[in-house]
Amino acid sequence: MVFWRKKSIMAVEITTVALVLSSLALVPFLQTDEQATSHPCPETHKLFCNSFFVDAVYEPENNIVKITYSDNSKMTSLAALEILGMEETFHKEFSQQSFVEIVRFDSAPKYGWASMPVVFSINHEGLGKIELKTEIHPYDEPKPKVIYSIISHSEQRNTYTEFMEDRETEKNKP
Repeated sequence: MVFWRKKSIMAVEITTVALVLSSLALVPFLQTDEQATSHPCPETHKLFCNSFFVDAVYEPENNIVKITYSDNSKMTSLAALEILGMEETFHKEFSQQSFVEIVRFDSAPKYGWASMPVVFSINHEGLGKIELKTEIHPYDEPKPKVIYSIISHSEQRNTYTEFMEDRETEKNKP
């Protein structure tokens, strides 16, 4: 009888160790590096990639989508957020350089998150009117690519190249 008791205690200990080790193995997977999971930024869009961060993450346990916007250049004067493909389009405007908006959903859409793009229409002091488009994704899936579009150039600068040159000049000033 003592032999069976020792054997069952040992089985519980082995199971506990296995669960702890498997949990530790999953932690790095769940906290993947954002750069490693996102699409590489093409050279022609480096300014956009370095200036803007957008993401839309679905959290199924809470039935919410957490939408994040951040402008590292600090030149956003207005940002309009829209989620298309809903019965009624979600629309909200922000005057901050960064924000996080929580949107409640009853469930994931029938045709997948790709059927509900998230669009940021930005009035940017340096670039003019631009749009950033991405997709909602579950927190455990890689971040989808972001599509960048210049809708109208800034009156201050005629081209994207001028904006980049001015930005580099400002960076290199002592």
